[in-house]
Amino acid sequence: MININVIRNNENEICGVKIDNHGDPIVCSAVSILFLNTCNSIEEFTDAHFEVEIAPEGGDAVLIVSEFDTKGKARLLMDSLVLGLKSIEESYKDDIIVCD
Repeated sequence: MININVIRNNENEICGVKIDNHGDPIVCSAVSILFLNTCNSIEEFTDAHFEVEIAPEGGDAVLIVSEFDTKGKARLLMDSLVLGLKSIEESYKDDIIVCD
């Protein structure tokens, strides 16, 4: 079972996600792709400040945006990440839980 905790800031904006555990390989792949694409997109398309931690053995990861960009791109990317994760949850209820 993959457990995902959505992290919100004082303004109730999504500013991070914490992913724990492994699960079904298909679900893990989908979650990993969304997570890594979001990290790469924030780095490439914004000037937001963020931190990423990925466990060496894989499975566990954290993404935290500590300072959003002025154009709002990082906010949109974080919202999109959580939307994608919740969509996976709808299709694979036994394999992933997204706590928001």
